[in-house]
Amino acid sequence: MISSVISSAFSGMAAQQARMDAIASNIANVDTPGYARKSVEMSTGPSGGVRAVTREVPAGPESGVDLASEMIDMIDTKMAYQANVAVMETGMDMWDMLMSALDPKDRDDRWD
Repeated sequence: MISSVISSAFSGMAAQQARMDAIASNIANVDTPGYARKSVEMSTGPSGGVRAVTREVPAGPESGVDLASEMIDMIDTKMAYQANVAVMETGMDMWDMLMSALDPKDRDDRWD
């Protein structure tokens, strides 16, 4: 169970990194003619965690880059990433407590 918590947090961090990469690309190309804004769709992965897919927004009124919206998305992405870091740290702390409760002969070789 602890490993699934850590795995889910890690996948969430990777998904937020993909989202930040898309935002950075959008901001860098704000004045590029014909640039199609990138968007990241997130969903639950088959074994839990988060799956992120980056797509270009089809041409239309929503395909342009709005710097104010991108900045808001960047703040939201940073907060989500930090939340996943906190979950991962908590999972690792739980793992450390579990390992320290075990008799030294029962610990795996990562604790040597």
